[in-house]
Formats: sequence, C-alpha cells, structure tokens
Amino acid sequence: MIRVRKRYIVLIFVVLIAVVLSISYYSKTKGRDNSTVADMKKTPVETVQAVKGYIASTAVVSGKLEALHEVDVVAKVPGKVKEITSRVGQKINKGETIFVIDDTDLKDQLQQARAALSMAEANYRQNRERYENARKDLERMEQLYKDGAISEQMLEQVRASASDAGLQVLEAQIEQAKVSYDMVLRQYKECWVASPIQGVVAYINVGIGQTVAPGVPVAVVVDMSRVVLEGSIGENLVNQVSAEGEVDVKIPSAGDRVFKGIIKEISPAADQRTGLFGLKVEIDNPDGLIKPGMFAEAALVKEARSDTIVIPSSAVLAKGGEKYVYLVDDGKAVFRKVTTGVSDGERIEIVAGIMDGEMVIVKGQNYVEDGDPVEVVRGDGQ
Repeated sequence: MIRVRKRYIVLIFVVLIAVVLSISYYSKTKGRDNSTVADMKKTPVETVQAVKGYIASTAVVSGKLEALHEVDVVAKVPGKVKEITSRVGQKINKGETIFVIDDTDLKDQLQQARAALSMAEANYRQNRERYENARKDLERMEQLYKDGAISEQMLEQVRASASDAGLQVLEAQIEQAKVSYDMVLRQYKECWVASPIQGVVAYINVGIGQTVAPGVPVAVVVDMSRVVLEGSIGENLVNQVSAEGEVDVKIPSAGDRVFKGIIKEISPAADQRTGLFGLKVEIDNPDGLIKPGMFAEAALVKEARSDTIVIPSSAVLAKGGEKYVYLVDDGKAVFRKVTTGVSDGERIEIVAGIMDGEMVIVKGQNYVEDGDPVEVVRGDGQ
C-alpha cells in the first residue's frame, strides 16, 4: 500500500515537471514570435518631393499706410458758408468746388471796382482824343511859327496842350483801377472753395451758416491713387535693397491679396537717434481698396535663388553642428547629410545632399534611424 502511494506521488511530480517545461517552451516561442513581429513594424511618415524652384530670404518692414498726398483745404476770404457742394468720401477733381461762401458783399465791391475801371478807361479815351488833336495842331503851329505867322508864346501854349504828361497820369489811374478790380475779382472767385488736388474728400469741418476765416483748415482732400508705407531698416540691410525695387506687401485689412509696392526712397544717412535708415514704399491703389491708416507689411528681399532645390524647413534636423534629412528609398528611411542655403522661414534651399525628385520625410523623421522600415501615409503622389 505504501509502495503504491509512492509511485502515485512520483507520477504526479513527473507530470508537473512536464507541464512547467511545456509552459516555459511556449513562452520562449511566443517571445521570439513577438520579437519578429516587432522587428517588422513600420514607422508611418509623411513625405514631399524635393523640387527646384525660387526662394528668397526677406526682412519685413511694417507700419501704417498714408495717402500719397493729403492736403488741407482753407478759405482765402472770410465769410459765412452758404452752400456745401461735396460730401465726405466723394471723389473730387482738382478745381472742383467743396463749399461756397456768401458772395453778396464781394459782388457789390466787384461792381464798384468794375465801374471805377470803366470810368478811368473812358476818361483816358476822351483825353487821348484831345491829345491827338493837340498834336496835329502843334504841327500846323510850328509851320506857322516858321513862316512868322504866330508868336513864340502862342507856339508854347500849343506845345503845352499837346504834352502827354496828362495821359501818363490817366494811364496810371487805369492801372490802379485795374489792380483794384482784379483783386476784388480774385476774392470773389475765392468764395467758391475748391479742391487743390484730385482725390477723395476725407473731412469737412464746416456747416451752412458758419463763418470761416482765411488760413484755417476746414476740409481735407486725400489722393489715394497710391498709398505710402514709411519704415526703417538697419545698416545690415540698407545696401541689399535698391530704389525702384519691387516688394510684396500684405495688408490684413484688405484681405489675403498680396500687393506690389515700389521702393521710392532710401535715406542716404541713418537717423542719429535710432541708427536706422528711412525707407518709403509706394503701392498702387487704383480701386481704392487700401485706406490710409491700415497696417501693412512689406517683404524686402535680402537674398534670392532661382532653379535650386527647395524643401520645407521642418524636414531639416541638426545634431553636432551638422544638418541632415531622412529620405525614403525602397520603403526604408535613408540618412543624408545636407548643406543649406537661403531660407524664407517656411522653406529652405538645399545646396548639396539631395537630388531633384527625391522623397524627403517631413513628418516622422524624428522617430526613424537609417535603414528603418517606413510606411508613407501621406506625401507627394499619395
């Protein structure tokens, strides 16, 4: 009985050892299988194709825009406003009336000045006729004096009447009357206060019945056919831009459109206070979309390249002073050292290291090593 029990215990022990060995073997086999699966796992990446194109590095000059011309409109004669013929926002031509000053008093003065001029002219004509007759009489009297028919005293009396001294006085009176008339006429015409330039009425600070004084601005007209961006640049940039150079201008308030501007002025000397050089950029505004006071940014080109390899800047990694990228070739990540050039912030020039048409990893490059299997989940041609 005791022997049977011992055999039964040994049998159980052997079975337990077999189970343990089986479990151990299965675990090792499963581990090897999982390791194989892990080795075959691919890293998802996104790619772009390296292509040749244009790229430029820029410096941004920003500020508020101003109208090309902004002119204060002032009255030249005092008086009350009797009519306003324009409105704010209206397009106006040079010489077109903005408002009218009461001309009643000046109209009376003009009539008086015209009458005085007419009288002076009539007086001159009358005396001119007398002078011409006296000149004819003088010629006859001189002949009679030579013939001894009249005395020298009588001849002198005729000469005195034929003198043009009186005409000179009358001519001066005419000139004086004409000056007075012209002055009043100019004042009369100034009752119609006109725009000095072609543009848009931006401001009218007067109402009907109000009195205006000479020299006081009462309206503003702006020429918005072009607007001006005034900014400053540093000495490191002043010799890299040139007058009449074209620049791209962004105006957020005017939408996503990129406007073209022309550099019109570059200061030859730096401002002593800031050390910066002044710069003016003019932008055409034929449709009036741009308004003075809007904020603008002009991109000045510092350096540009054409027909060169360009990729997203995010694709380039750096380590130990070296720059590199990962390409995709035959389903694997390929490490490649690169030399970079001009950058515009979003894209960068590749001077050496990448060929035109190669696929560059732009997302996921931080998670791969040279030779790792990859799966392109999005990219050029995907």
